[in-house]
Amino acid sequence: MNKKYLLYVIIPAITVVATGIITVSTVSADSTAKIGNHMANLVTAIAQKFNLNPSDVQQVFDEQISQQQAQMKDKMAQMQTQKQQKFIDKINKAVVDGKLTQAQANMIIAKTAELNAQKTSLQGKTKEEISAAMKSQSDSLKQWATDNNIPMQY
Repeated sequence: MNKKYLLYVIIPAITVVATGIITVSTVSADSTAKIGNHMANLVTAIAQKFNLNPSDVQQVFDEQISQQQAQMKDKMAQMQTQKQQKFIDKINKAVVDGKLTQAQANMIIAKTAELNAQKTSLQGKTKEEISAAMKSQSDSLKQWATDNNIPMQY
């Protein structure tokens, strides 16, 4: 088998599958370390099997993983943008239908942006910290909706 074919077709295909499995799976820190070891073992096994330089094989794996992560990040950003637009459309329809005033709609959209920013700040926190923050945020949000006469469905 041609080494270039192996480096540019077979290894990237294996990497894509492996990256997909890693990305889709939610794993603990221990499991992540085990997966890292399995990936290193896979790189070594491929290099030995096809008599390749392990650093070349690792480089291909790293490139493929980086590309997959960038694509996943882009897709997540697109999905988030679509979700936000769908929500804004729903709020605007409520205004047209007379269920909300434009002022209420503006407050809801602003509050949503604020909540999204707060959600980002929770990254890296423990489950308990996130749970406590979410509970506090939920209570605060209910009070805010009541204070601004905004139906809870929005």
